[in-house]
Amino acid sequence: MTDKLHYDFDLRLDDPVNAHALQFSLIPAGAKVLDVGCGTGIIGEALRVRKNCVVDGVDFDEAALNVASEHLRRIAMTNLEQPGWADQLSSQRFSNYEVVLFGDVLEHTRNPTNILAESQKLLAPGGRVIVSVPNVAYIMVRLRMLFGIFEYADSGIMDRTHLRFFTRATARKMIEDSGLRISSEHYASFVLPWGRSMPAWIMRLCPGLLAAGFVFAAEPIND
Repeated sequence: MTDKLHYDFDLRLDDPVNAHALQFSLIPAGAKVLDVGCGTGIIGEALRVRKNCVVDGVDFDEAALNVASEHLRRIAMTNLEQPGWADQLSSQRFSNYEVVLFGDVLEHTRNPTNILAESQKLLAPGGRVIVSVPNVAYIMVRLRMLFGIFEYADSGIMDRTHLRFFTRATARKMIEDSGLRISSEHYASFVLPWGRSMPAWIMRLCPGLLAAGFVFAAEPIND
């Protein structure tokens, strides 16, 4: 049995406001998908098995990629911070994707706008980019800061490996500045202490405060 790696997670596709379930729901059945920051290939495998998608994955974690290679069609070690990373992938025939998925990965990078801009080179005509990011202005983070608490954690919104923090406004600006047009916006919730996620209709009342994260679908402006 493979040991669980740091960014492994349990898929909760039956929870409609779970971030991974939202990402999953935005990907059409049978689509050709590039999972950027694929980790061990958990969501990619679900897309392949449940939606008959063709999924390739890239990551900069060799141990995770070794596991992902058992679940995805193709994998590649890729440093998103290196200019020209998309061209390098294209030269290896990673191209013409109907969906490029950034599932909670851009907050770990220094230049997410540039990365999103470069990723568009890998899209097929009519393709879309899906972006999921956590919300640093989430109500529980705000309440902690109100009492002077700003502590990093091993995972979640305050993950100690995050280099960027996003609000709803700054996440939208990042996507739009990269040359993408947002076509849909969705709100993600954690499981709350009483064992349920926050309903979508409540998050829609004030998403910048009540959503734990945001999931966007976007298309190139020039398409």
